[in-house]
Amino acid sequence: MKISNILTCAIVSILVSSCALNFFPSLQSDKQISKTEELNLLKKQSEKNNTFVVNAKNQLAQLIGNKNFDNYIIKNGILNCKNNENQSFCVLNFYLNEYYKLKYDLQLKKITEQNQVEREIELNKIKATDSNIKNYCQLSADFMSAIYTQDTAKISSYYQPLFKMSEADLTHLYGKINKDNYSHFLIEQNPTILFEMKSDYVEKCLTDPKNNIINYLNIFRQN
Repeated sequence: MKISNILTCAIVSILVSSCALNFFPSLQSDKQISKTEELNLLKKQSEKNNTFVVNAKNQLAQLIGNKNFDNYIIKNGILNCKNNENQSFCVLNFYLNEYYKLKYDLQLKKITEQNQVEREIELNKIKATDSNIKNYCQLSADFMSAIYTQDTAKISSYYQPLFKMSEADLTHLYGKINKDNYSHFLIEQNPTILFEMKSDYVEKCLTDPKNNIINYLNIFRQN
């Protein structure tokens, strides 16, 4: 073999070896640990000789369920603790915060559901005649009209006591109507449109009196 060919082969061999050496370390450096592995390592480090962390974890797991536990805590940021100087305290704080947040949400949901049940019971007690419903639908439309036209004297002297409205109830009703900018604009442009609005309101009220007669529950309360 010619010396030139030998040199060429040697150079190619060196280059190939060099590329291989440069390539494989880069593969190793790019290899990343999975989030599950990170979590398992964080659990192991933070729970070592620390019953507070273990108890807090178990407490939270009971609320979430073991099946979804790891996904939940990863999603909500427990891995932010992996580089914390005090991992155990960080993890403990995370478990406790999530536990009390979830417990509060569950209690709030329970209260809301309980209130809904009580409201349905209350609604089922109510009985109203057709004539009373028709009468109060018309009065509700008149009441709304008085608020749109800011007839405060008639509201306080007549409609408020008639509809058994507290100051808080009245303030809430005012707030809802004051947000209706479009209707206010139409009334300013053409005051007679109030008659159409009242007629539409009565028609809607007759089909759904419980949600359109103002303060329906207190008006038709039996006891």
